[in-house]
Amino acid sequence: FTALTIGAGFKGGEIVPSLTIGAALGCVIAPLFGLDVTLAAAMGMIGVFCGVTNSPITSLLIAFELFGYEAMPWFLTTVAVTYMLSGYHSLYREQRFAESKTETGGRGGIPD
Repeated sequence: FTALTIGAGFKGGEIVPSLTIGAALGCVIAPLFGLDVTLAAAMGMIGVFCGVTNSPITSLLIAFELFGYEAMPWFLTTVAVTYMLSGYHSLYREQRFAESKTETGGRGGIPD
């Protein structure tokens, strides 16, 4: 429904739709990996949020605030993977990356 609403031209929010899409994705793929549906929905929410915002620390804090610390290893893994796969693009155009995600010495030739 989120995709249909935004596709129809409604200017909605940025964060809540990404959380909703992530939770739906987690629920769909949970049986494929043999995970608990609620855990997979939480991981999907946090993973998609981290992927679209490129903000791993914020993503972890939201995960801990919403779901507690019991699933911390799952959240840490989800955030690490999605952050590395998300590249240098973000939902926010003003966001700048001070260092390269893959190289330890500077930005690795990435233009400003």
